[in-house]
Amino acid sequence: MSKLILVPVDGSEHSQKAIEFAADWAKTHDGKLHLLHVPEPMTGDEVLVMGGASLTLHATREELEEAGKGILAAAVNIAKGAGQSNVETSLVIGDPAHKIVAKAEELGVDMIVLGTRGLGEWKSLMLGSVSHKVMQLATCTCVTVR
Repeated sequence: MSKLILVPVDGSEHSQKAIEFAADWAKTHDGKLHLLHVPEPMTGDEVLVMGGASLTLHATREELEEAGKGILAAAVNIAKGAGQSNVETSLVIGDPAHKIVAKAEELGVDMIVLGTRGLGEWKSLMLGSVSHKVMQLATCTCVTVR
């Protein structure tokens, strides 16, 4: 029986490790990978101030999508380098934790494998991490990789 594994990716070292783990697991369990990138739009304008001048920074939807395509292409290369040829991708803009869980439900995945940034306990309690939120909201098996 084939297993579908959702791997959210953000280009970080931790997401690379998650891809490698998921690809290895998929090889031994007749699995397929679905790589997902979820850029989060800025909720407000970021302002860069230098001297008396300021510059408002705000990525457009197109810029988020273009950067996301690059992240997904690199993620596919990592998966293929780890021996996994059965790879699909998608990109959804929004709140990462909720979009990851929604995509998992939409695809009917068997497992979500995601990296963790390794925030300390205090910061995790204060801010909450995407991996923590996904593990709380998802109904399927979740594996975090450090």
